[in-house]
Amino acid sequence: MESKVNTRGSLRGDLAGGATAAIAAIPVELVYGLIAVMPLGAAYADHGLRAALWGCILGGVFAFVMRGTGGMLTGSRPATGLILGTLAAALLQHRDIAAAEDPAALVFILLLVCTMLAGAFQFAFGLARVGRALKYVPYPVVAGLMCGVASLMLLFALRPALGIPYAAAWNDAYGQWRPFSMLVAALTVAVCFGGAKVTRKVPSAVTALVAGTLLHHALVLVVGAYNMGETSGTVSSLLPDRSVGQWLMARADLSLFGWLSLLVPYALAIAAFASLETLLCLSSIETSRAVRLDADRELRIQGAANIVGGALGATSAVGNLSRVMINLSAGGGGRASSLAYSAVLASVVLFAGHWTGLVPAAVTAGILIFYAVQMVDDGTRRIAVQVFTQRGVLERRQYRVLLANFLVIVLVALVAVFGDMLKATAVGIAAAMFLFVRSSMKPVIRRVQSAATRRSLKVRVPEDMALLELEGTRIAIIEVEGPLFFGTADRLAREIDSVCECSDSVILDLRRVSDVDPTGGRTLVQASKQVFGQNRRLSFAGANVRVERFLCAMGLEACVPVAHWHHDVDSALQCEEDYLLVAFGSPSDHAVLHLSQTTLAHGLTASESSVLEAFLDKHLFDSPGKVFELGQKGESLFVATGSVVDIVLPLDNGKQKRVASFAPGVVFGEMALLEGKPRSADAIVQGPSTVWELSRDRLAEIEYKHPEIARRVLLNLSRSLAERLRATTMELRTAAEG
Repeated sequence: MESKVNTRGSLRGDLAGGATAAIAAIPVELVYGLIAVMPLGAAYADHGLRAALWGCILGGVFAFVMRGTGGMLTGSRPATGLILGTLAAALLQHRDIAAAEDPAALVFILLLVCTMLAGAFQFAFGLARVGRALKYVPYPVVAGLMCGVASLMLLFALRPALGIPYAAAWNDAYGQWRPFSMLVAALTVAVCFGGAKVTRKVPSAVTALVAGTLLHHALVLVVGAYNMGETSGTVSSLLPDRSVGQWLMARADLSLFGWLSLLVPYALAIAAFASLETLLCLSSIETSRAVRLDADRELRIQGAANIVGGALGATSAVGNLSRVMINLSAGGGGRASSLAYSAVLASVVLFAGHWTGLVPAAVTAGILIFYAVQMVDDGTRRIAVQVFTQRGVLERRQYRVLLANFLVIVLVALVAVFGDMLKATAVGIAAAMFLFVRSSMKPVIRRVQSAATRRSLKVRVPEDMALLELEGTRIAIIEVEGPLFFGTADRLAREIDSVCECSDSVILDLRRVSDVDPTGGRTLVQASKQVFGQNRRLSFAGANVRVERFLCAMGLEACVPVAHWHHDVDSALQCEEDYLLVAFGSPSDHAVLHLSQTTLAHGLTASESSVLEAFLDKHLFDSPGKVFELGQKGESLFVATGSVVDIVLPLDNGKQKRVASFAPGVVFGEMALLEGKPRSADAIVQGPSTVWELSRDRLAEIEYKHPEIARRVLLNLSRSLAERLRATTMELRTAAEG
């Protein structure tokens, strides 16, 4: 709701703003009022003008009475006029209407019924509180519709700008064009664009109306009326003489409502356009007055006004941004401005309606051209310029997004020009869905890595590490992100096929997958069957509980063994590394090693290994257990020969986090030996194993009694630390690239 209301002190501003906007509206309504009734012929020009002006007047009165948004002014819009014109042309082709006593009269009444129906839809939008939601229609769709409307306005203005009668066929245009009318239209356009530079107090369209009309009649005196184009029709009275109410009372026939099914699509299109225009106006008022407004309430008020207006003979009146801006700039900002707007319009119609016949059609055409050009906003122009000038400058993906948006604008505009506004609206909705799906279809593949560049946390003997570096490309990790649905699942399936051409094992990292739909689930099922059918391995890692349950429900559990489901990527990668190493003949984690096969004794002879063994303490584990724990004083290193050792951090919630694993034969805990500081984590042997311990004191004895063996042991420790440092650097680089 508004945070402040109009006060008596601003009444003068409201009167000035409403009056100025009304004067600026006159030439525009003379144009827009004709658009809707053009298919009905020249006889209905007066009816169209009165219906348009009557809609403006009723809209202002209704806004004041219903306490609408202060500063809001309504009026005809080219989009709604073109939709009504399209409807009129379609209705005239209907055989039931062609057989009516007065087809044009029936069509005109149905246009008013469509106005009422559009008002009902707009009112329903307000009740459903979808006002703000309409603002999320993609910009290219709105821009395309506006460009289409602008193009149709230019086509509509072309005949009168050339001095050709509205009803003339283009085949006969060459012999009917009037060069002097072109001069009048050109002057009108020039004044419209340049009038604001001369004076800001008078709207440029009003200045152009006066200047163009004076030039036209001056030329009539010089070259004669025959060499000039037509003039506009007069507005014979304020109140329309055709309305839905009069029609129903005169005929006591409700058959009009049998046409509702045909009118609904057109009414929905008008309601959507009207709501978007109104929201643009509200945004400008909020910015100008620093208030927050209730968009849904305004939609209900305007919807009710159009329901009543259609019943009383008015065509649709919607929020008009140009009039709102004129009103605000002239000092209007309260509800009284809408009443002043209606009063001035009514006064002009009552006391000067017959003078509208002096306005040349070329002048209204020039004003129409001006507003058509203004409808193509700066954003559309910038997109077009960038498409044609930035192809080699922007990144390829960025340029493709820009081009896609530009093509949507062009497509919607072309449908509006060569089809009709209703079809353009439908294409716009389809384009909105396309853009939504396209934006959701960001690359589902975050990156693809191999075990040659990404390792698990498991530290292995140098020979195994070298083998993984050489053959690690046989294991591929595909990181997936975002929703996995019908628009992205096929891309993932194709990536799996591509990776399988050079890899034996594939790990799908699903920790960044937010959601999966049935299409995504079934696509993964088919991909899994294909991978296993090629005697390759496929593992799933990191999926959240909801995603994993859904995939299992879709049948993935039946074709992917339980051992191939992992809680994180590291465990999956460790499993595939183990499988690859065993395939190449490396001992498995269950093989018991001799001390001479460990990294501690690497390079020692059998006799030297026996000497080293005499200085080590031997610990036997028949089952999993702790070798040392967090905070324990540390002055020794360890090496297990029969089982993997996990290094884990106890967490506050009672759980543990694994930070590293050491394969049998790999030294661990050496930092405490070198630094003498407390242990930084727990070390847990995962199965039956012998664990050898070398303390700092015993190492000192070896240095004293067997310096060559001590030198070899320290060299092995240095190499082990260097290898881990290199692995850490590789992980950091991988993380930075991700």
